[in-house]
Amino acid sequence: MEKGLYRDGPVVLVARPIAFTFPLSYAYLAGYLLQQDENVKIVFRQPDHTALVKQIMDLNPVLVGFGNLYPELREISHLIELLNQAGRRFPIVIGGQMVSPIPEFVVKVTGADFAVVGEGEIILHQLVCALREGKDASNIKGLAVRKGNQVVLTGPGPFIEDLSKLPRVPYELFPEREWLHLGRWYNMNCPQPHWRFTDKVINVHGGRGCPFRCNFCYHHSATRYRPIDLMLAEAQEALERFNGNMLYFSDDLVLLTPKRARELVAGLRTLRRPVEYSVSTRFDILDRLGDDLLAEMKETGCRIMGLGIESGSDRILEIIGKNCTSAQILHNLRRLKQVGILPTVSIMVGQFDETRDDVEASIRLMLESVRDNPNIQYAFTVTTPFPGSPLYDYIMKNGLLQGDEEFFNRYFSGRSEWNQVVNLSQMSDEEVWNMNSKLTFLYYQERKKSLGRSVSGVLELRRYWNGFNRLAENKLVSRLPKQGKLETVTKAYRMTRDIISHRLEDIELKFRGV
Repeated sequence: MEKGLYRDGPVVLVARPIAFTFPLSYAYLAGYLLQQDENVKIVFRQPDHTALVKQIMDLNPVLVGFGNLYPELREISHLIELLNQAGRRFPIVIGGQMVSPIPEFVVKVTGADFAVVGEGEIILHQLVCALREGKDASNIKGLAVRKGNQVVLTGPGPFIEDLSKLPRVPYELFPEREWLHLGRWYNMNCPQPHWRFTDKVINVHGGRGCPFRCNFCYHHSATRYRPIDLMLAEAQEALERFNGNMLYFSDDLVLLTPKRARELVAGLRTLRRPVEYSVSTRFDILDRLGDDLLAEMKETGCRIMGLGIESGSDRILEIIGKNCTSAQILHNLRRLKQVGILPTVSIMVGQFDETRDDVEASIRLMLESVRDNPNIQYAFTVTTPFPGSPLYDYIMKNGLLQGDEEFFNRYFSGRSEWNQVVNLSQMSDEEVWNMNSKLTFLYYQERKKSLGRSVSGVLELRRYWNGFNRLAENKLVSRLPKQGKLETVTKAYRMTRDIISHRLEDIELKFRGV
């Protein structure tokens, strides 16, 4: 890599393909750089790595940034290797959850030149300035810097302490057709009553950090909150710009206290157009929100509430750090049903010290909740102790693994992005997977029974319809010429597909009564 060769080039940030949510992390990185008059390009990873590498090389960047979650680490390592083979002469920086807990290892395993430790807006900008000016970047706080075969940590770096000073979201860098129509994505990929075909969804950022300490969760920064009035002013602008009808508050901090929840309700009443919205929270927080407040939330448009059950065993809930009991979970799920808010929830299997009896308690809770409200949407996972979590620290401190490299090798030899790596439960590996499969099977079986034949039949029809369309799109339609008569055929097919998909959704919602 020749120093300073591409000093005048753009900063290139390489994001994962947009799927089910707007990529706010990349938006704020780009927004901060734009605020400092930097030239920023966002490119999206794609299956054709050769084409992606050529796209990046052709931009002659001053710097290329990769980031995101641990499951993407191997793919990003491969892309950096391909850029090296293509003769890259610009530096690469990596960041995000996959980096901050284990920066030295990640720099070594990926071949990157720098890693941002912690929040990246200010640190990334300082790094870009140093590169453009030909200065030594190892003086910048908040980095892991490659020095030959060594990696040097420069110490804690700066971050945006006052979140009212976050930069504007540069929507123009992100293709609207891929993030705005979230309801259409769910309709085509995993239909459920929570999201609607016509939803045009605006993501709203409520804050950073987390005051709780669940044992499986990654922790990295102090808890800070965005002012509700500022959040909703930003949301109002985006709703009008994109003709949106749905807000997605994608972090727990918007409902952290009853006072903050009341501020949200009051602010939503001032919006210049009616909206619906999705929020996330915890059961110990929901338990403190009164029935009158829940009713007001429904009245102001709350359609979805995302919650993590994680276990139906009070013993495991205490081990995790959930600060609630299974009885409180069931009680609050019934409260949501009474006001008409649709829950999305999750349960994990293979928690620390978990037994078959604990999982059976999760099964009982799940079955009871589905019988009471078949519109609950469940997801099931196997406990994965990612770097940065207390479970990961436990594994390393107790010598269950010999270091970050062993975790990396085990993780990426697993069957999916959710795998144990180390079994911390009292069950065998096979029992963990069998109990997870049992949970999943019994959920779909009970949901089908509780929904009745009409809804279950439409759901099955939608599943086959979506499968047919994915096959048609991948094998035929997407390969047709983009001009002439065949382009007209493509447009006609997609229009017909959307009309039928929307109609099937309407039928299902009518049968469900939501």
